[in-house]
Amino acid sequence: MAANVVLVHGADADGSCWSKVIPILQDAGHYAVAVQLPLTSIVDDAVTARRAIDKLDTPVVVVGHSFGGVVISQAAHNAPNVSALVYVAAFAPDTDESAADLVGRFPVLESAKYIVVDKNGFFAFPQDQFPRLFAQDVDPVEARVMAAVQGPADAARFAFKSGPPAWREHPSWYVLAEADGIINPECQRWMAQHIDAKTTSVPGASHAVMVSHPREVANVILAAAKG
Repeated sequence: MAANVVLVHGADADGSCWSKVIPILQDAGHYAVAVQLPLTSIVDDAVTARRAIDKLDTPVVVVGHSFGGVVISQAAHNAPNVSALVYVAAFAPDTDESAADLVGRFPVLESAKYIVVDKNGFFAFPQDQFPRLFAQDVDPVEARVMAAVQGPADAARFAFKSGPPAWREHPSWYVLAEADGIINPECQRWMAQHIDAKTTSVPGASHAVMVSHPREVANVILAAAKG
């Protein structure tokens, strides 16, 4: 059965990060839509993602990357048309848990020192460090473009405490980026186990795994669509 796939980007990205995954899903007969999050708050992001979910008929597979994992955990809660969730190098918090709580369980990565909050309470990853720490396995020109199109995101999202997460209601899959410089791979492994996800590890993959390894990511989404 053809599925509807909602793709949710994280902070330091926009919907174009799914541009290599979308054609693979379409060629397999599925409908795909990449939302554009406002990045003004997790609540605002979740409302945006839920609006996209609500437009579609079942079965809907909801996919989140990075902070998009927090977003889909909220947006897909109590969504009757959702059949599966896919976390792509993403945060998967439990109730009353934040991204800061999750990363705090593991050694701090070098990238953390580059998260600088501006006077308006927003952050973006420095463009000069983006290719090296966020997308080290992506073509350098493409990585620089990714750095340029990222939207600033509210810093309060790090401390946002999750409500009841959708992964407690729907079967979940996880794509683990083994060379991630943004979310510690051991943190990813712990989260994948905690949510009892079917997990695929991608050796050498950066945080931008959906750009550098679109086939591997798409294959996981296709598996989730089959159930």
